[in-house]
Amino acid sequence: MAIKGKNKKKGSALLFGESITDKIRRRAQELYEKRGSVPGNDWADWFEAERQIKAELK
Repeated sequence: MAIKGKNKKKGSALLFGESITDKIRRRAQELYEKRGSVPGNDWADWFEAERQIKAELK
């Protein structure tokens, strides 16, 4: 059964019109900018963002 609609995101649950992946991506960007936009910790930013978003969703 296919889900139709403009808010469909393949492989990602939607939460209020925004996928969880998009929320994590946005938070990781915020963390990166908060650190002074210094490259090299992208995975650490991603995992921290993921942890924060999951905690908020509980």
